[in-house]
Amino acid sequence: MIELARLAIDQDLGPFSTWLNQNGVQHRVVESDGEQVLILVDDSMAEQVNEALQSYLQNPELKERLQQVNASKKVSRSVKVAPYDRVSPAQAPLVFIIIAICVVVAWLTDLGEGGPYLRALLIVNPFDGSFNMSSIDGRWAALIATIGDGEFWRLITPDFLHFSLLHITFNLLMFWVLGGQVERKKGWLSLLTLIVVVSIISNVAQLLDGGYLFGGLSGVVYGLFGFCWVWSRYDSSVFMPDPLFRFALVWLIIGYTPLTEWAGLGRMANSAHLYGLLGGLIWAWLLVGLRSKADHKLR
Repeated sequence: MIELARLAIDQDLGPFSTWLNQNGVQHRVVESDGEQVLILVDDSMAEQVNEALQSYLQNPELKERLQQVNASKKVSRSVKVAPYDRVSPAQAPLVFIIIAICVVVAWLTDLGEGGPYLRALLIVNPFDGSFNMSSIDGRWAALIATIGDGEFWRLITPDFLHFSLLHITFNLLMFWVLGGQVERKKGWLSLLTLIVVVSIISNVAQLLDGGYLFGGLSGVVYGLFGFCWVWSRYDSSVFMPDPLFRFALVWLIIGYTPLTEWAGLGRMANSAHLYGLLGGLIWAWLLVGLRSKADHKLR
């Protein structure tokens, strides 16, 4: 840290200080003995910053230009905080079809309270007493038998089950935001493939880890978190702010604690969340990351 300059108290350093901040130059402007003191954090940049300061002080037009540049950067930054795609049914029909299915299923099952529709959509038949559902081997055998009976839909249909208004509201909102941008930018087939891949991975993982009584679109939503996060590393127009991704990770960790049960939210489908996230990350790396590297090599 170094004291770079002392200036009169009435000298306007505002535009210059803002310009330093926008260029990542750490510094402070403090008052001492009736003067302004410019303190630089990184000593190695002292010479360059001092030259810029002298130019700023000696050229009144530079001050005006810096003010214009700072203002334009503020505008561009406000634009770059990219609002999510508020997709319409015409832009993302698959997203709205799945949302409608989830709403109808929530109504038919009374938010997972029971009945024939619930039993038909669980990953395995809960009334098949041929298997020991308390063991991983038994649950795996039940899954193989389910597939062998041609009930392939059960690998996907737990996605449509929800067990509370909070559960379905959060899942459908995130699915609309993240799934909507995937469908709008990459097409419905790309989104459908992602849903199928992530659903199978997350639902099978949850069955083997915690049993058959689970549901929700959250495995797919976590897959979309992972997919969009990787995708945003290669495409700056993709909506996936880091705070939102960090929130998803924190919520994933909280799910492995008793906090959700203490809060009356019930047990979380932790394996569905974790493997959904991993599935989305890997799928994005295969679909976006490798293609981007291949395109870069061809240039």
